[in-house]
Amino acid sequence: MRFSTCSTLVAGLFASSAFAAFDQNRGGAVLKAPEGQSFTSVTGTFTVPTLSGPNKLSIWVAIGDTLEQDIVLKGGITYSNGLTSFASWYPDNETDITSDVPIKAGDSVTVTVSLPEADKSTGTVVVENTTQNKKSTQTLPIPAKVEDPSKLTSLAADWFVQAYQNAGELVRVPRFGTITFTKTSATLANGTTVGPTGAGTFEIQGTSGQIYSRTTVAANGITIRQLQ
Repeated sequence: MRFSTCSTLVAGLFASSAFAAFDQNRGGAVLKAPEGQSFTSVTGTFTVPTLSGPNKLSIWVAIGDTLEQDIVLKGGITYSNGLTSFASWYPDNETDITSDVPIKAGDSVTVTVSLPEADKSTGTVVVENTTQNKKSTQTLPIPAKVEDPSKLTSLAADWFVQAYQNAGELVRVPRFGTITFTKTSATLANGTTVGPTGAGTFEIQGTSGQIYSRTTVAANGITIRQLQ
């Protein structure tokens, strides 16, 4: 999963604590770890929106690695003609956990991803549907492309809504209204827990320039509002 923005914007993401950029299929917020620090856990809670139609959407919380976040430990839900829940350490395949954590519109879902500073060979993804009192804890091995786990930087805390598109087509965004991540926080390797204040925002942008989302970050949460 690479941000499709230009390299200048991606570099800017890590050059300052706050930024704004556009992406062809993701809207949400990314918090950069302070200089010399990394994230060991990230959490967020959201309410599952009512979705319909053929277009796919996912909502997830993650720890991202490297400047372009091409290694991402994440968990959340996906809508694709039905609602499912998942855990993943991208780019390896997702683990479908719907049998343990079924999802319905209106459910409250909390996702916590953890990657210990002392041993990054495995990551943990906890997805909990507090409305249905269902929970899954997945311990995932490091992606096959990572040769040395100690070199993982864990620089980014992510809270995202993701739309999808086929190659060469405009992004297709189902009607999701407004999605708010609450109880958002991230824990640093030194034990400090921080909120999302200072996180930069990404907006879903079509290839012809249409803007499909507007993200706002506050001390108590992150809101992604659909524009079209």
